[in-house]
This record gives sequence, structure tokens and C-alpha cells, in this order.
Amino acid sequence: MPAGIAHIDREMRFLYANRRFAAAYGKRPGEVIGVSAGALLHPRTMAQSSRYFEQARRGAQVDFEMRIELPGGRVKEIRTLLRPETLTAPEAGAPGEVIGFYLLSIDVTRRKATTGALMRAQKMDALGRMASGISHDFNNLLTVLLGNLLPLSDELATREGLAPLNAEYLAPAISAARRGAALTSRLLTLARREQYAPEPTDIAEAVAEICALLRSSLPRGLDLLEESAAGLPQALVDRAGLEMALLNLVLNARDATGGTGAIRVTLDCHSLPPGEAELLYLPAGRYLRLRVADDGCGMSAEQVERIFEPFFTSKAAGGGSGLGLSMVYGFVKQSNGAIHVESAPGQGAVFSILLPEVEGAGAAPTPAAPPAAVPAARPLVLLVEDDRELRRSLRRRIAALGYPILEAETGAEAQALAVRVGSVGIVLSDIDLGAAPDGLALARHLRATRPGIGLALMSGRGDLLARAALDLPGVALLAKPFDEAELVQTLRAAQAQAPKGAR
Repeated sequence: MPAGIAHIDREMRFLYANRRFAAAYGKRPGEVIGVSAGALLHPRTMAQSSRYFEQARRGAQVDFEMRIELPGGRVKEIRTLLRPETLTAPEAGAPGEVIGFYLLSIDVTRRKATTGALMRAQKMDALGRMASGISHDFNNLLTVLLGNLLPLSDELATREGLAPLNAEYLAPAISAARRGAALTSRLLTLARREQYAPEPTDIAEAVAEICALLRSSLPRGLDLLEESAAGLPQALVDRAGLEMALLNLVLNARDATGGTGAIRVTLDCHSLPPGEAELLYLPAGRYLRLRVADDGCGMSAEQVERIFEPFFTSKAAGGGSGLGLSMVYGFVKQSNGAIHVESAPGQGAVFSILLPEVEGAGAAPTPAAPPAAVPAARPLVLLVEDDRELRRSLRRRIAALGYPILEAETGAEAQALAVRVGSVGIVLSDIDLGAAPDGLALARHLRATRPGIGLALMSGRGDLLARAALDLPGVALLAKPFDEAELVQTLRAAQAQAPKGAR
């Protein structure tokens, strides 16, 4: 196993060093002999390792890992086996007296980076799953809230003398519910369970556009400098996700600088060698590299380690949600790229994103077909929702639109009703019904047995809606929470989708 090996006397002078150990400090083995450890090692390395040598002086065998600083600013993570050298014969000194040290050091930088990356990926996946589940339940609650607050607000608006009451109490509640909906959307994006629409994108053009928009919103004392290399290829990304990621990085840099200084956004090509690619879990090759650098306050190593965790923020209370950089991380992973941050207190920060190159602009998207004409008659709607309060709220909202309505709590109950009641024209079902069959299975069953029924599926989880779009093309989809216009549009789309001959 490649290792640095050295022999040190009790006065901390080198008696021997192998080639690997000496080369780490830019020396040949003979140049190390007789040199004191304090003269060769970095002061921080000496300070941190002193306690291990003290243990070895007392005869202990010590194994430890630490970060060492090498000439040229290089930093390595090493594992060291430190063994005391003791007198074994009656010489000058008592038998068993420690007269020196043997050490063997192994470079574990790559192993620790790989382990750390794996742990971060597992943590982000676990948090993403948790966020997805929470968002689903929270969106159900918001749907109930908005389903009751909006009709009440409309009613009060028509009552004489009650408009101030509406503005004072209901409008803030409705606004808060909608902000909650926006927060859950951000959580789902973080969880990488929202719909993702990658396409070949001119990254340089997108970066230039978002930087032009951001300049007008930054403080006067803060310069936003943007530079892109010429002739850059495209990358396969979701453009909206790219813009949101760059927005979050620039705003984070703005906060770090305190509104003065400079933010530099650079874009170039980067050839990723195999060794570096292995650490980043990427294939070696050519990538587009987007860097956002600032000259702000910088971060400690502990902050850098946690910077992409959801809800972690180094800002003062109320200064941020802690989701911005987590969303950047999610976008990069969705794009099959990698992100890295370099920072130290007082030295600013540099965020580097690698995105795989793609050649060619790709085929132009097929224009969407014009929507079918909507029949004037309002068919019977079968509402399928396992949440009782939400079902009651939706029933009232659908009935207020003039649709006759039936209710079912489970997929099995909905299947039975669809058989017994031949006049059902639309089935609006939640996807996650808590028991089999779920909304997807119900829709597949009805599509096969009752092709004349219009189908609409709703959910507070973007991943379930994305799966429905893939598994059941043409089914109307509705994301919770929703307003009246979105509900009307979904019901009309469901009514229009059924084959005319089957109605």
C-alpha cells in the first residue's frame, strides 16, 4: 500500500523518511534527515498532531486521521499509524522508555471525499422523500383552506359594508395560504420530484439574460460581472431550473458581500480528468463550467459542509429560508452534473457547477394540438378523495360550478359507482388514495371499461402527476392546491377528452 513512512527521535528530529513522505514536502529523503518536525511540517499540522505524540510518549499506540497542509497550499486528509520506539535492552535509560516514534501515513483524501459525497447524497435523498410526503399532506390542507376562504371572500365582497372586513382578515389569510403553496412547490423542487423538462439550452445566452435582469435589482455598490468563452456548446437542462439556480447563487453572493464589492459569473469549458470525475461521481469528459464567485464574508469549513442542506442557513434569523442553495443542488443533480464550493472566512466563495455538454440543438418540439371544443352540457362528476374534509370542500366547489356530483372515498368504491351509475361523465380522483386501487389504477380501469368517461387526476405531489402524465397520456391533471379557474379548466379538459362516440 503506498504510504509515507518516517522515523523520528524523541527530540522530534527526522532519522529516516521514505521517498513518498519526503516528496509530499517537496524534498528528497536525504534532505529530511536531521530536520526538526517543526521546520518541515506546517504549524497547524504540528499543533493538531501534538496531542497524539504526547499519547505515544506515554507508550500508547495511536491511530488518527487529520487534515494536513502541504507546501503550495495543498491540503490532504491522512490516516496515520503512530507507534512509540522504546528501549528493549539496558542501555542509556530505563527499559521501556520512549526514545522515538515510527509513523506510517496513508492518503485518504479520495476515500473521505467519496464517503462524504455518498453520505450527502443519501441525506439529500432522505430529505427529499420526507419533503415530498410532507408537501402532499400540506397541499391537501391548503386546498381545504383555499376552498373555504376563496368562496367566503367572494361572498363578503358582494355584501355592503363588509369589504373592509374582507380586506382586513380574509385577504391576508388567502395570501398566506398561497405563500404556503409556493413553499411546498419549492420543497418538491428540492426533492427532485417536480416535473423536469430538460432540453438543449444555450447556457451562455441564458446566463447573459438572467445577469442582465439581475443587475437592475442589485445595490449600486455591487458589480455583477459576466464573462462567457466563445463558441460554447449547449447543455441538456431545464432552462427554468437553470435560471432559478443562477438567481439563487447571485442573491446568495449579494447577501455575502453586504451589497458592496463584485460578483463574477464566468462560463467556460472544462475537461474533467478520470481521477476528479471519480470523486464527483461523473463520467470523465468535457463539461460546461459555470462559476459564481464573490468577495464577501466567506464561510467556515463547517458551513461549507452543510451549505446544501435544506433549511440550513448562515444568515441571521429571518434572513433566508435555507432552501435556495438546496434547490441549486437539486437542479444540478437533475442535470447529471456536479457542484462544488470553495470558501474560507474572509476570502469570499466560489460555486462551480459542471453540466454535461450536448451537441446540436435537438428537434423542435411538436406544436400542441388545439383543445377540443367543450360540450355545453355539464356531466355528472364522480369525486374520489380519501380526505373527508378535503372531499367536502371540493364537493361544494364543484357543485357551485353547476356540476351534479357523486362522492367516493376509495378507488374500489369509485369503480362500483361507475358500474352502477351509467350517467357518470367525469371522474376527478386524487392519485394517492391511501389504499389500492390508487388513482392511477382507477383511471386505467375506467379507461379500459368505461371509455366514455372523462378522467382527471389531482395530487399535491409533482412526482405522482409526472408519473400520471407518462402512464396515462391525455388525462387531465390538477396540482393541489388550485383555484377556481384551474378547477374549471381541468373539468372542461376532462369533459372534452372522452371519445365523442362513447358519450
